[in-house]
Amino acid sequence: MHRFVPAFFLFLPAAALLAGEPAFSPELLVPAYLPAGRAAQAELTAGLRAKVKTLGLNNLPGVKGGKLSKALVLLPQDRGGAGLMNFEIEDGKRAGIYQCEALGRGLTSSEPKPRWPGGFIGGSAVYYAPKEISDGATVPGVYDLRNISPERYEIVFLGKPEDLKGEEPVVAGTKSKKSGRKPFFSAVWKHWYPKSSAALPVDMIWAEDSQAGTQGEGVPVFEQRSAPGTPEEAARQAKQLSHNPRYYFGPYGRSGFAVHTDRWEEPERTAEAKYAGRPELSDFRYRDTNGCVKLRPACLELLNEFISGQEKLGRRAQLEVFETPLLDKLPVEPPAPEQGQ
Repeated sequence: MHRFVPAFFLFLPAAALLAGEPAFSPELLVPAYLPAGRAAQAELTAGLRAKVKTLGLNNLPGVKGGKLSKALVLLPQDRGGAGLMNFEIEDGKRAGIYQCEALGRGLTSSEPKPRWPGGFIGGSAVYYAPKEISDGATVPGVYDLRNISPERYEIVFLGKPEDLKGEEPVVAGTKSKKSGRKPFFSAVWKHWYPKSSAALPVDMIWAEDSQAGTQGEGVPVFEQRSAPGTPEEAARQAKQLSHNPRYYFGPYGRSGFAVHTDRWEEPERTAEAKYAGRPELSDFRYRDTNGCVKLRPACLELLNEFISGQEKLGRRAQLEVFETPLLDKLPVEPPAPEQGQ
């Protein structure tokens, strides 16, 4: 077992052996290649299922005697590459383990900035926002997960009112018919709700009680709330704090994490002349994440099902974000077979 393996992996080999499965290790999660130019959830999942039948991450003992289930995101140390989302749906027609491509590299710049490390996405030179600043790379550690559904969330859209023109169906989909105060509040971007998908963005709340033994252990957590620049921003902060007084406490003072998707795969986007030639259309690695975790829409729908299924079983749904060099420099297509093989 490698020294960088998170704590919960230490319990998996024995459980796997008892079930007649090969001993589990993070190497088993790493595919031979990770496509960047096409949706790869089906082939990644098939490859993983050929090696293991379960991840062993559901129904784990949690803090304070409760039970929890985890999804796991592996991110490369080379932030120019894509990572992997892994989770297991237990019941229903789509029961089984799943793997799909994920991004968590944060904001990028084509121009150098102080303290921003440089690198490459595909063949393009870029500079990456540090983890410590807003919109930087997703901070490794453990997060609690909740689907941002209109039944439980009061939802407002970020951006200018004119940005929502033509978004009436999306806005309507975020309104619940139930009256009364919702237990949670979130401000979201319209592109987190694809028009052709039922996927919901997912709230990621830094789990302060769950970091022991993970890469989140020892990460400083404090409040770094920005001063509101408009009455609308002040009202939004007040609503957020009324639902969660510690909302703005997070790793390096960051908050507002989410798992979400985008609209680069929407037919109207791919057909629009102003987007022609954009690398985001042909290479998943170029898509922006602004400090969150990004999935393709179909994978996000499956993650929604995992979260709702675990909540129905009375378990705490969590995401562990883990950074590893095992994903660095993976080819984007199947490696050519060696001569004679």
